Amino acid sequence: MKRSMKKVLAGFTLVELMIVVVILGILAAVAIPAFTRYVKRSKTSEATGNISKIYQGEVSYYNQSSEQSVASFASAGATPSDTPSASKFPAQPTAFTNDSGWSAIGFSVDSPLYYAYTAVADGTSFTATANGDIDGDGVNSTFSRSAALNAGEIQGAQIVITNELE
Repeated sequence: MKRSMKKVLAGFTLVELMIVVVILGILAAVAIPAFTRYVKRSKTSEATGNISKIYQGEVSYYNQSSEQSVASFASAGATPSDTPSASKFPAQPTAFTNDSGWSAIGFSVDSPLYYAYTAVADGTSFTATANGDIDGDGVNSTFSRSAALNAGEIQGAQIVITNELE
């Protein structure tokens, strides 16, 4: 009886504790990179959403301008104009409203941004671009979507992503 009580009160052996530490280490080695990828991917949703809004704004602008027989797309400068970094650009709503191109397509953002946006247009096509450096390593990720007129119809391309998680 004395011996069995002693065994119950003994606790864990060093081997058992080492096995637990090894298992936790393996789990951490798998979970941390997966979590980092998840965070980066969530940051890229800003770019895809805003590129879609810019695209819809350009199409709407073209349809309105074609009713006035001056059919064209609108260009807008890089906003914000700072170099992309891992931290968000501060909110600059006036940067969008002061640019006649952004105002024309009805695009503005009132919250901080990870990406800088540009819309380049000529008479028959446009390209909306988002550039950002979400992990701060100096390599930009780029999201772009373009459209062109073909026989009077706007034909849009899919979003092209370069270095998505950079």
